Amino acid sequence: MNSIISWVGGKKALRDLIYLRMPKNYDRYIEVFGGGGWVLFGKPPDKCMEVYNDFNSNLANLFYCVKERPMALLRELSFLPLNSRDEFTTLRKFLTMEEFKSEHLAEELEIATHFLKEPEAAEIRDILMERAAVGDVKRAAAFYKIIRYSYGSGCTSYGCQPFDIRKTFTIIWEANRRLKDTVIENKDFEALIRQYDR
Repeated sequence: MNSIISWVGGKKALRDLIYLRMPKNYDRYIEVFGGGGWVLFGKPPDKCMEVYNDFNSNLANLFYCVKERPMALLRELSFLPLNSRDEFTTLRKFLTMEEFKSEHLAEELEIATHFLKEPEAAEIRDILMERAAVGDVKRAAAFYKIIRYSYGSGCTSYGCQPFDIRKTFTIIWEANRRLKDTVIENKDFEALIRQYDR
């Protein structure tokens, strides 16, 4: 199976060589630098423990949503599948939080504190200040579109290629089934190795 995304520095071209260097028998497979997950998706699921990890919170969140919230992710992806430069720019601003790096952020936080009761005010503060939280479907959908719409999957410039995001729904479902028993982590490689190296 192929990955749902391309990723800069991905292991797609190297995965057959990586498989040759893997031991024949193992009880755990830990993908420390998961990226696009090409090595994980290319090997058949087996009975061993599998862990996908990437320090990039957007990547970890995307794979978590594919595994745990596929219907919500597909619904979010189906809204406004424009593939335009404007949509790309808006999604990039959302992911880099540029829309909240303005002089209005302090005012927005103050308004939330004054006019909302504490549970709601805390939630709004979290939304205004957050990076990708696990299970954030809107962020996962935005990140997926940015990867698919960008030049060379680099997430920095619009690729100008016609692409209907809905054509990827089948592979997202396949990835959901493949990730069924996989643990999704978002840790620094050193912390991950300390946790799983036995």
